[in-house]
Amino acid sequence: MRIPLKVQGVTDIATANDTALLIVTDQQEKKQIALVVNPHLRYEFAIRRGKYINDKEHSKIAAEHLETALPETMSAMIKYMTELELAVVIVGIFDGEYRAVLEDQRSGTIFAIRASDGILLSYADPHIPLYAEESLWERQSMPYMGTDAKGISMPLNTLSTDMLKQAMQKCIEEEKYEIADQLKKELDRRSDN
Repeated sequence: MRIPLKVQGVTDIATANDTALLIVTDQQEKKQIALVVNPHLRYEFAIRRGKYINDKEHSKIAAEHLETALPETMSAMIKYMTELELAVVIVGIFDGEYRAVLEDQRSGTIFAIRASDGILLSYADPHIPLYAEESLWERQSMPYMGTDAKGISMPLNTLSTDMLKQAMQKCIEEEKYEIADQLKKELDRRSDN
């Protein structure tokens, strides 16, 4: 079974590499997962939400960007050239990164896609639904606290190895040894695989 999802937005996190979190919830907005995204993808989501459109000049630049952006162009090509009925399905997680597939719902043919890119494609084209496998959703999702929440809970396995190492070092420096120990256990678990 699959859980239908929707994008809530992107929120900044304080890290050295300027990453952000992409928040995706179930349709009832009860639970969420957070995906770490780079500055480029943060911008791509933000421009589609109108975040950088402050005046007519920015509005024109955004419109020109979206006319030739890859997700919109791919979507238009797919509709024009094929009978595909695509869906993006988040199917797993490996080394801190969610895995997804682009699936033709008619034939069941699947193509691997980076989860954040698949979500962007779905966001750019509302005719491409976004789902998560139910077992993954039950394992990974956390309660959704709304867009004004002060913090975001997320499983340790959604952080890259580098992010875990940085967080562990920061916890040691701040003498938060219990949290540092949890981070070390996650790093050890990954090195055993």
